Amino acid sequence: MGAPKQKWTSEEESALKAGVVKHGAGKWRTILKDPEFSSVLSLRSNVDLKDKWRNMSVTANGWGSREKARMALRKSRQVPKQEEAPLDLTVVDDHNDELVDVKPLAVASPLPLLTAPRKLVSKIDSLIFEAISNLKEPSGSNKTAITMYIEDQYSAPPNLKKLLSIKLKALTANGKLSKVKRRYRIPQSLPQSEHRRTKSKVFLPEGRQKEPPRVDKKDIKALTKPQIDAELARMRNMTAEEAALAAAQAVAEAEEAMAEAEEAAREAEAAEADAEAAEAFAEAALKTLKKRAKSNFQF
Repeated sequence: MGAPKQKWTSEEESALKAGVVKHGAGKWRTILKDPEFSSVLSLRSNVDLKDKWRNMSVTANGWGSREKARMALRKSRQVPKQEEAPLDLTVVDDHNDELVDVKPLAVASPLPLLTAPRKLVSKIDSLIFEAISNLKEPSGSNKTAITMYIEDQYSAPPNLKKLLSIKLKALTANGKLSKVKRRYRIPQSLPQSEHRRTKSKVFLPEGRQKEPPRVDKKDIKALTKPQIDAELARMRNMTAEEAALAAAQAVAEAEEAMAEAEEAAREAEAAEADAEAAEAFAEAALKTLKKRAKSNFQF
């Protein structure tokens, strides 16, 4: 094993910042070879510089990496709520003690807050459509963004995430939502072709067949090498806030993918257990029938 990493000193951090200003983010080897910084960063490798710069970018405003990412995502997703109606006041003469009428300006009514969890649960479908419509994300909204929207706008029940998982799966299955890469969108139109299923089928223990929803290949876009290079270049030049937002998106998608993988594993284990139980029951029933047939034949 190699020697343990030494804690970064303030001189090393200053040299790293100056090197990035001079050569740009991502030019780690160039910074290490620069005589102005090589003596201070002699104990560091290009990987050390890259990792340290990423951590410094995410924690620039004093938050931890994960908490900073979550706060940045919540701030970017939040839809501004309508404030109370301002009052239009008429100027009062200093020598006049009469009261002046106060006329409120005509404004749109604020969003209703549902205080009763039961009422919220009964309207969870419409809230999902409202969240996706108001967030207006071109590639669709993931479950984390939808959850944050509902929590910000309404009094949400404690089991909101579980309810959303069930409802999103049901809405996707019946074609009311389309799901691509863990993001949900409202289809612009629902022709008959959208309700067709693929030929592949999932067989359940009870003998029923469940057909998975068809995914349109047009919704899946593969990035070309120039697009990937351009995206990487953009990420290298990100500000601290942009880097935190990108990290937040990655954290949210990773957590959602892990949750879906765990849920799929649990469902697979349950289906396997049901299949084994059904097979054991069938074998026992077959043995019973054979015994009865044998006894009837003897009589």
